Amino acid sequence: MSKVLRIYLDSPPRLDQPVDFVLRDKRAKVLRRGRAEIQEFKALARSLELVLPAGMATVTEARIPSVSASRRQAVACSAVEPLCLSPIEQVWVACSAPGPSGMSQLAWTERQPLLALGEQARQAGVPLSGVYAWSEGHEQDRQGQGQMLTVPACSLLMPEMAASGGGNSVLRQSLWWTLAAVLSWTLVLQQQAQSLRSQMKQVQTQMEQAVRQALPHLPVIVAPLTQARQHRDGLLADKSPASAPFDRLLMASAVQWPALQGQVRALNFKDQQLLLTLASDLPAPPLPAESELEWKQGESARQWEIGLNKAAQASSQQGGQQ
Repeated sequence: MSKVLRIYLDSPPRLDQPVDFVLRDKRAKVLRRGRAEIQEFKALARSLELVLPAGMATVTEARIPSVSASRRQAVACSAVEPLCLSPIEQVWVACSAPGPSGMSQLAWTERQPLLALGEQARQAGVPLSGVYAWSEGHEQDRQGQGQMLTVPACSLLMPEMAASGGGNSVLRQSLWWTLAAVLSWTLVLQQQAQSLRSQMKQVQTQMEQAVRQALPHLPVIVAPLTQARQHRDGLLADKSPASAPFDRLLMASAVQWPALQGQVRALNFKDQQLLLTLASDLPAPPLPAESELEWKQGESARQWEIGLNKAAQASSQQGGQQ
């Protein structure tokens, strides 16, 4: 049967001197009450609670907004800070879950005395399960004036104090926090990997659409970048008369309009002309007098048609006839 051992501390609070204690069963029935050294009765129960002396901690109620557990402590500290005499960094604040009225119980005390108690409990081998502020109900229980006692909703037990049950407890606590950190980082990495997969899929789709627009004759787009590179290499390596105008236009355009690099979203070769779709509005530079090209804007500011001028076309036809 689970038992709870409640220890009542005097002021100043110390665990190396005789203290009052009350032992109860899980139904809160008093099994034993007395005053002795902790070493004499600490083995009576696995669950040990400390009741701080009057004036060491303060308890009040407040309406705490519904926030996540990670932010609840910060909200509780903000609510308590105007009521504290010490800087909030030196105060430990505990907050209970909202009651039926929507109000939460808040308790706070100085961190250093609380940590000192945790160290004394560790040295004494006392595993603490709760630390509570003094109340009138506790005083009656200490004096033996009541058989039943309602446990306060708010415990001031700090994480450092919860690990005060000896070396094994400290080791278990350290392992627990290590596992929690690993799990947290695993979840973060999984979310990042999922985000990267989504971005890669989006880029793959955009590449496929760009290649499909530039090379509409391809029946299936499996590897957009590889297929586009192979098609380009095939056009550049093809020495047939049909590919000569494409090579000529492509090379001349790259030389006379260098700003095109990195701006071409789509490229088609049709009716002896290059049809370009650009990524942004890019004005065409004036053609030099000796240029064999001519270009004009298409249906939009980002579409351009580049071809050979009449003199260059005549020269090409004569070369072909020869």
